[in-house]
Amino acid sequence: FIASFAGTHRFVMDYLLEEVLNRQPVAVQSFLLRTAILDRMCGPLCDAVADLRESEGQAMLEQLDRDNMFIVPLDNERRWYRYHHLFADLLRQRGQRSSDPSNAAVELHVRASIWFENSGLDLEAFLHAGAAKDIARASRLLHGTSLPLHFRGAAMPVLRWLRSLPDAVLVAQP
Repeated sequence: FIASFAGTHRFVMDYLLEEVLNRQPVAVQSFLLRTAILDRMCGPLCDAVADLRESEGQAMLEQLDRDNMFIVPLDNERRWYRYHHLFADLLRQRGQRSSDPSNAAVELHVRASIWFENSGLDLEAFLHAGAAKDIARASRLLHGTSLPLHFRGAAMPVLRWLRSLPDAVLVAQP
């Protein structure tokens, strides 16, 4: 039962939606939905992805942490966080139901990819470029500036991405 208990479990999702997400101010809901694409997050990354002023992301993360909003600190300095998996599932599902989910998600993933690349976190930059279906960006990140990603321990994510590409893309860019 516990193994099958996922974000699609109707009662948990209903509770999280009605008792948690819908009771938040609009600004908090917007922040939650925009940052749900991230597996891990820090203030500056949230600023970039959610298009906030400098330090607003960190303040929001700290507030969510104080309010016990299903956010988990990943380090002792409380710099990096992640959402509880069930809550993240709800936020991602809700984001997919928005008015234009594909374009919104693409833009958020591109912003995340740029931030991760500028921060020297090439694997995360590559993963978000792939999620945005930005083939040119993902290809450039895959090749890297000095050593390709698959030679730096990222063979499985690279293979998953390559398998997701249409044959025409692979033929055009072997």
